[in-house]
Amino acid sequence: MRHFSKDKIFNMTLFRRPGGQSMVEFIIVTPVMLLLLFGALQFAFIYHAKTLLNYAAFEAARIGAVSNARVTEMENAFARGMAAIYTHNDTIDDVICARETIRQEISDGFVNIEVLNPTPDVFTDLGIDVNGETVIPNDNLKYRYQTAATSGLTIQDANLLKIRVSYCYPLYVPYINRVLGIMLTNDEDPVTCPGCTGAIDSADAFEYGCLRNGRFPINAQAIVRMQSPAMLSAVNSKMSPGAATTTSQPFYQCDPETGTISNSMTPADVTTKTGFWTLRPHHEPAP
Repeated sequence: MRHFSKDKIFNMTLFRRPGGQSMVEFIIVTPVMLLLLFGALQFAFIYHAKTLLNYAAFEAARIGAVSNARVTEMENAFARGMAAIYTHNDTIDDVICARETIRQEISDGFVNIEVLNPTPDVFTDLGIDVNGETVIPNDNLKYRYQTAATSGLTIQDANLLKIRVSYCYPLYVPYINRVLGIMLTNDEDPVTCPGCTGAIDSADAFEYGCLRNGRFPINAQAIVRMQSPAMLSAVNSKMSPGAATTTSQPFYQCDPETGTISNSMTPADVTTKTGFWTLRPHHEPAP
């Protein structure tokens, strides 16, 4: 029979880990680790999308500079530049599908191209009538010394096309899409969820609409000197609404054979309250 001294028994008792302690630690640490891991992965995707958005915005501005600042042409150029985000193979069909997916997002209001310069008041001050169109002259700028009375811009400044492109990027990483939706758009009933407020309120229509649809708003700007006269009608030729304020289909999928867009990637129980999907409706009545 083996015997232990009193000191050894005391030491064994003192340093023995209580039963179940490791399980409790695992339960506490795991959600935090998942939040950090998935969060880093999701924001890496967002950073990649922001890089593509910068390029697509510049491509849109370049096309706008040679097409009288026509927004419809800039939207088409944006679709070509941003198609890489949905291109996964080096086939022609896959590239075409990617462009069609971006065009579908433009049509549904997940893309907004805003012309920051020239503004309508610049057309009022510096615009001239050419065949019934109000345009800002683009020729002989070296010898023109006009200045807009309202904005104070010179004719040379007015020939700088500046645009801002806003894009609703889909949040693919699970768990993080829920967290961001709750943190940034939570406008629950104060009775059922006291103190629940979001960082972005309904006044920010485009950003709020992105988050309500399970997406994250990112922005890019580009400046290019006009190579053609800017036309007031062209600047106002916008196709898309530019603010996805209502819950639509957050994700799209294109069939390479037919080129048709579907929403088969969208879960069936998308909530209309916050835009991110859950296992059950948020306002499901209690049993």
